[in-house]
Amino acid sequence: MTYKFEQFKVEITDPTISVISVNDNLNAKTCSIEILLTTDSASFGISLDGFAYIDTWEDADVQNWVTNKLTEYEL
Repeated sequence: MTYKFEQFKVEITDPTISVISVNDNLNAKTCSIEILLTTDSASFGISLDGFAYIDTWEDADVQNWVTNKLTEYEL
């Protein structure tokens, strides 16, 4: 996959995607998720907002949401 983010002037091709942290707003039941996209030549830190939950969340829920969210940035 190749991704393009407004804040970077490069296309990011076939990165390794790592979830670095999840910042949970317990009152709103939403999270912002910090990820790292790593290629052979560079690393790119990205903050993704919009993850929402009803009662609780599991790591797999976050991973699945990140995978789906990244489709918005695919070329």
